[in-house]
Amino acid sequence: MLEYQCIPVGMFQSNTYLLRDVPSGALALVDCGFFNRPVREAVEAWGGDLRWILLTHGHFDHVMGVPDARCAYPAALTAIGEADADYLRGKIETLPGRVSRHQRPAEPDRLLMGGDEIILGESRISVLASPGHTPGGLCFFCGADRLLFSGDTLFHEEVGRVDLPGGDWDALLATLALLLALDGDIAVLPGHGKASGIAHERAFNPYAKEIG
Repeated sequence: MLEYQCIPVGMFQSNTYLLRDVPSGALALVDCGFFNRPVREAVEAWGGDLRWILLTHGHFDHVMGVPDARCAYPAALTAIGEADADYLRGKIETLPGRVSRHQRPAEPDRLLMGGDEIILGESRISVLASPGHTPGGLCFFCGADRLLFSGDTLFHEEVGRVDLPGGDWDALLATLALLLALDGDIAVLPGHGKASGIAHERAFNPYAKEIG
């Protein structure tokens, strides 16, 4: 059984999610735009056993806090999609200008692909490939708890932008088709904004009609 907190961080209010496997107390962060005081305090309040930093994609507003989180919790492993690893390493600038140049590079501990699985205590987190917003975008699906952490792929009645380096509209539509084919009772927990659900997105997301 997993429980989670959503902590919006930074100027773009990127959602950092703190997950806890209830039986074991093991923790994971899904995205880490900033490792600021609210995130640190949430981790400590839930016991401090941070084991994973799971990144849905490599854009700076989802990864800038990784070096600070790793410094505070050196045992935590950082995982990102294989095709997005160079974003985390600082080799690809994701938003030209004064913001992203402050990003400090980090080396991932594990490169993920669709079909992989993350073990968090007694919970299993499935990795779903979700290219489109970035080439190596991922969603994290907790089947037992009906939770889909969708990053910047799927939002409440919206989808991710594709006008940044590596964006691909056709790939995003193919990903959207796969996600909307999931069971309707699954909660959608996006990288920005409020939560939604698969059934709601099938009915009300304007891009659903583009996939037939």
